Amino acid sequence: MADRVQLQQVFMNLMLNGIDAMKEASGGSELTIKSETGDGQLLISVSDTGVGLPQEQADRIFTAFFTTKDNGTGMGLPISRSIIESHGGRLWATGAPAGCNFSVHLPATVAAHA
Repeated sequence: MADRVQLQQVFMNLMLNGIDAMKEASGGSELTIKSETGDGQLLISVSDTGVGLPQEQADRIFTAFFTTKDNGTGMGLPISRSIIESHGGRLWATGAPAGCNFSVHLPATVAAHA
């Protein structure tokens, strides 16, 4: 069981962050959302072709009040991580020279449909 509204907030935050990052990048923009299941786990990734994320900031961006944006509060990602962890999952980021990938791992079971 999961709180649908909270999870929607997390994924909206990740998508809006990606869109913001791509506004600052030159070249083509692409936001990719993927999901896969296996071994009782759900993996969802949100990737963008934005300005990138230096590897040394990959964990720091989840610290309250740390932001890479000019007008950011530094609260969106820490709150998102807290929501995912409260659902028994993990949220992490990996950077690339052009873009960033956020991955969400959640425990999952398949519900039987009547």
